Amino acid sequence: MELFLEILANLGGIFGFGGGEAPDEEKIEENIIALMAFAWFVDLTKMPEAKPLITKNESVRYVIGKMRVKKMKKSPMYEERMERKLKKEMNKQFAVKSG
Repeated sequence: MELFLEILANLGGIFGFGGGEAPDEEKIEENIIALMAFAWFVDLTKMPEAKPLITKNESVRYVIGKMRVKKMKKSPMYEERMERKLKKEMNKQFAVKSG
């Protein structure tokens, strides 16, 4: 199943359905600063186990960099979806780290 999803993601990138190229460090840092306006993100940054993931983990930083913060401010539904996506990736990285 994972291979199938990977193939779909690659095809999406080829045909322009994906988000394009990976975000650069500047975009990730801009998003982190902008996300500090959201209480749920501030709470995450206060968690000692989450802070290293936000600052150093490639997968978590990729998710942060792909977020459209302006859209999050306009759409609570999009904000909730991005919050769930980030937390899911962080939980995945916790599992990898501890397991």
